[in-house]
Amino acid sequence: MTVVKGRASPGRQKAYQDGAYRHGYPGRVSIPRVDLWIAAFLGLRRQDSAVGDVADPSSLGMSPVFAFLCGCALVVAALAANASRLGEGWAVPTFYCAIAAIFLPAAARIIHPGASRLERLALIVIVTSALFVVRLIRAPVAFIDHDEFLHWATVNDILEARRLFLPNPLLPVSPLYPGLELITSALVSLSGLSVFAAGLIVLAAARMMLMLTLFLLFEKITGSARIASIACLIYMGSSTFLLFDVHYSYESLAIPMLAAVLLASESRRMERSDAAAWPRVVAAMVLIVALAATHHLTSYFCTALLCATAVMESLRQGASAMRRRQAILLASIAVIAPVAWSKIVGNPTGGYILPVLAGGLHEVAQLVSSSTSTRKLFVSDTGALAPAWQRYLTMAGVALICLGLLTGFLRSLVFNGQPRNASILWPPTRWRLWRSSLLVVLVLVTLAYPLSIIFRLTRSGWEIGNRIGSLSFLGVAIVVAVAVAAFWHGTSRGWLRATALAAAATMVLIAGVISSEGPRILVPAGYEVSADSSSIEPMGISAARWTREWLGGDQHFAADRINRLLLSTYGRQKVSTTLESGHDTGMAITAADLGPMERKLLIDSGIGFVMVDLRMTTGLPGVGVYFDGGAQDRNHMVPLQSSSLLKFNSEPDVDRSFDNGFMVIFDVGRLGKTRQPSVPGKRTGEPAQSLGRTDGDSR
Repeated sequence: MTVVKGRASPGRQKAYQDGAYRHGYPGRVSIPRVDLWIAAFLGLRRQDSAVGDVADPSSLGMSPVFAFLCGCALVVAALAANASRLGEGWAVPTFYCAIAAIFLPAAARIIHPGASRLERLALIVIVTSALFVVRLIRAPVAFIDHDEFLHWATVNDILEARRLFLPNPLLPVSPLYPGLELITSALVSLSGLSVFAAGLIVLAAARMMLMLTLFLLFEKITGSARIASIACLIYMGSSTFLLFDVHYSYESLAIPMLAAVLLASESRRMERSDAAAWPRVVAAMVLIVALAATHHLTSYFCTALLCATAVMESLRQGASAMRRRQAILLASIAVIAPVAWSKIVGNPTGGYILPVLAGGLHEVAQLVSSSTSTRKLFVSDTGALAPAWQRYLTMAGVALICLGLLTGFLRSLVFNGQPRNASILWPPTRWRLWRSSLLVVLVLVTLAYPLSIIFRLTRSGWEIGNRIGSLSFLGVAIVVAVAVAAFWHGTSRGWLRATALAAAATMVLIAGVISSEGPRILVPAGYEVSADSSSIEPMGISAARWTREWLGGDQHFAADRINRLLLSTYGRQKVSTTLESGHDTGMAITAADLGPMERKLLIDSGIGFVMVDLRMTTGLPGVGVYFDGGAQDRNHMVPLQSSSLLKFNSEPDVDRSFDNGFMVIFDVGRLGKTRQPSVPGKRTGEPAQSLGRTDGDSR
């Protein structure tokens, strides 16, 4: 008997059967319809995009068991972090295994359709809390990441001067967007906590707010608690989620505020009456204004989302005139608020963002044209190659995300169609019959994810790609979640497929962490040259504190990338950066001789003291630069020479104020002028943050 698969009529099947026998084919003949298979794979029909949620009673289910498992995994993570400080080679792989142990069991339960809404929400809270504790285990007593010092300096200025907008040479734009710093300084003033402790409380609240808001937002958009919880899992796979977005930086607060704006906007759409939607509109407007004063890039992204949503809402069939006016009003406020705030504070973002964007676009153009070599994948600036397991996991994570986008992009659009339609993709008269305009916009946002991968292949554009990737994951999360629930898991009720999908989601999570942190996820046993968190250690902190105690605060220093962070925060000194003054004082420090050009550079910059760290002569910089990252700084192919750093010793008008064997402070205030010897400043006490460790030797 011959079987013909497809839409052929019975008569046509019989004719084909007779022809097959006449030509000598006695077996089964199967003709698959490739177009139907492709349609099912991409989700072009509504029956291929249906999601079968199971309505279980609301209970916590197995969430207490998973909370216990997360606690055990955190103990392993803590042991691994301590082993890393002792130089054990197994520490980093074990730390990644602990992260996977936190995520994998809960992900399998969330993907399985048998969990209730309350259990899903409880599991999201448990995993979110456990991953935040991972951040605490990595840096339990002090800020250690580069961007955290930039905003810590701004908080100290607010606490000491009791006013805003004081200049911050480390990041001039930071004081102009003080949302995070205002909340932290208020908590410090009310509670008496240190800046570090208050900052952790703010970050923990922001992280919990983000995940709960995303769950409610995705649930309102899709109408499914299962898809919403899976989308939260996928969002955790963003490269910035585990650590970067819980650094003490303004983006860590801005992303939760963006999610709250979108939730208020979507809640407005789902109100039964136009009048009942106005409280949500007002709440969204207040959040938009607050976001404009917190972070520039996130505010601009919010503007793009709300403007696109207003356009889609105007095109959507069935939307009332009042709902369209409300969407246009929110979009208008989203445009006005960041522009008005930028004008009030002096429009600083153009000079800050445009050079980075221009450099990234230039390198992308060179990459496409193959005119020059670009950033080598998995190779650090010091030439170290990442372990094989990290390389393979990162590539697998990107491949899994791309596969999820392939099977979820069109499926999400069909899923968003009106229930009476078989598809909103064909015929064209159904294109405007979607339920949620925001879901359409988020699906389109996923097109930025491949762009972020391209930017990550370049040196200058890596940071751009990292930021684009984190924002595009708002769309990636929900698109991949629809693909998982409707296609990859389907109607299965067993645990095997759910566990396999949870393992894939875990690979995405680990790949995101590796692409962001890699081997430097833990503090190493020894000091590393210009490697941000791996370069923050007691000796440098002790030297910075010495300057505050014996020289007084607000002295003008020239120093390398790491020590200027410590001088600005622990020492409360003024440091020279090219962002603020445009002068690259690192050229004067690394020059072979202190010639007329170097003297003029130091004098024009108003430098009073130069801090030299001889440990820079022991290796190349871990982040590619010793100082500000100018063209001269990136040309270093070998470590710096100690003779160049110590050239100030032979200058008669330069005094050596401090020397602990590795770090030397030179008083260059008499260069080009005659002045009286300076009087040691009054001791001003300890800074707001303390590592609680013994200081290094100083004299």
